[in-house]
Amino acid sequence: MTDQQAPKIFWNESYSVGIHALDMHHQHLAHLINQLDSHQADDLNSEEVANILSALIAYTEYHFRHEEELMAEVDYAELENHRQEHMHFSEVIAEICFGATLGVLTAKELFSYLTRWWRNHILFEDMKYKPYLLAKAAVTS
Repeated sequence: MTDQQAPKIFWNESYSVGIHALDMHHQHLAHLINQLDSHQADDLNSEEVANILSALIAYTEYHFRHEEELMAEVDYAELENHRQEHMHFSEVIAEICFGATLGVLTAKELFSYLTRWWRNHILFEDMKYKPYLLAKAAVTS
């Protein structure tokens, strides 16, 4: 990973998938990731960082489940690929937590990875399902 400081995540409409609940989930995930910013100099084993990671993992699982349920409701053709993306992220986070106990990753590297992942996942993966969910929302409203 590079030595450059990753910028915090600031929500703007380019991240909106058009579904209020999912936008709120994404904003909460950004908030949790941003909490790591003030701990970039800390050891990943610190209690504060461990608490943030625990909250991030729990909320990510909740969000992924909800998002996948909505995609299934609209018969989103790329659901399985999207689910694989979610599973990969979950595996990486589990490895990161294990790596943290071994001291092989810094909080700065973790913050950088998470901010890049969050932006890329929403802007490239989540935006693919946006038209499908918006079409269903238009039909049901």
